[in-house]
Amino acid sequence: MTMITRRSALAAGAAALAAPHVARAQPRVARVWGEPGPYVANYVGAMNEWAQKNNANVRFEAEVIPWDGVYVKLTTDLAARRPPALISVESPIAYQLAAEELLEPVEDVNRAINAEGRLIDGLKIDYFGTWKGTQYAIPLHHQGCLLIVQKPIIDELGLGDPATWNWDAFANAAKTIAEKKPGMAGYTMALGRNLCADYQIMQFVWQAGGLTWDPQQNFKTVFSSPETVEALDFIRRLYPTMPRSAVEFSFLQVVDQHATGRTAMSAYWGRTMGRVAEENKAIFDGMEYYLNPAHPRTGMRWSWTDINGWVIPRRDNPFIRETKAAVEAVSKDTEALVKYSQSLMPNVGPVFKDVASAPSMKTHPFYATKARSIDVIFEKFLPYACNSGLELRKGINPLAGVAHGRSVWAQVMQRVLLNNETPKQAADWGQRQFEEIRKDNARLLG
Repeated sequence: MTMITRRSALAAGAAALAAPHVARAQPRVARVWGEPGPYVANYVGAMNEWAQKNNANVRFEAEVIPWDGVYVKLTTDLAARRPPALISVESPIAYQLAAEELLEPVEDVNRAINAEGRLIDGLKIDYFGTWKGTQYAIPLHHQGCLLIVQKPIIDELGLGDPATWNWDAFANAAKTIAEKKPGMAGYTMALGRNLCADYQIMQFVWQAGGLTWDPQQNFKTVFSSPETVEALDFIRRLYPTMPRSAVEFSFLQVVDQHATGRTAMSAYWGRTMGRVAEENKAIFDGMEYYLNPAHPRTGMRWSWTDINGWVIPRRDNPFIRETKAAVEAVSKDTEALVKYSQSLMPNVGPVFKDVASAPSMKTHPFYATKARSIDVIFEKFLPYACNSGLELRKGINPLAGVAHGRSVWAQVMQRVLLNNETPKQAADWGQRQFEEIRKDNARLLG
């Protein structure tokens, strides 16, 4: 007869409990980071369809990061060695992470999906995240910040064709609307201390010919230039035509102004069209998108552009192989990418020709009601696509990613509007901040 001791009974019980261990039968969860909106969850759904057929041991899970929280989330989770399997990021952040040697090269995936050959005119593979000749980003979507107008108001006041405006005609239109339409802003942009304000201020600086860093001078800080001062002064000129609370606005407040009819013009991406279509048919019927007004001297119409790609963290990432395979499969699937773009039309522009021209893409009702604007949002603006990682396309700037999310550009403008500093004083302050960032990250310059 075998004697059963308390210890052996406990051990046997523990073994019995451990035997079925449900957790071992469950798929491993690979986190995927993306911006607010249904499109990332839509893409991740397609990745899971691939996983169910090809690798049931993995489940991809979408995790939304607020626009203004991307930088903090990246630095904290990566430092804590808790990387996601995959991240949708704008190219400045892709450059930064690549320069920090935190990303897995993805040239194998880009070759497999023929990324370069499929890109629509105006985009190049390097714009998404190439560092020192190596590709670290798989193309995903683009979004340009453009001029949105209520065309019936423009026509009623005889303000001309917004497609032909330069800065002066644009400022005159905003001033006229504010004077002739009581209770309505002539123009609305974000001027709070946030990422949206950074973007919308920076495109004015570029249009005037200004830069933050000069790629031709080892990325020397050149923010405090006459061109930057000119841009800041022009925004100060526009400010009386805006809502007084614009100094607090971020992304959604700008959209709210347009969707509720409180502004005749605004600066924004494609989301405004989608939101207005859902909520205000009268405004939707009259709204149109245009290239940004041209600078009188440079003729430039630069548009801050989210050039988004998938990047794969390299360190502490146990899902690299599975993630590459899933992204390759979905990136080859034209219909899956059509669904991705249409999940928040027209906010995420298709980057591949086969997707942009797919018959299923053209079935979206916006192509029947807003074909001219859709053409501007998806393709016509691309010669003017720019962001802090591609300053005037003269070179790739690793510091752009490091400054991304610090709201220096927004703080500069607030010093003009709230502290009554001159544009030159504010630009000089910004110069000092960017120079400190450059010094802090001098190692990235190699």
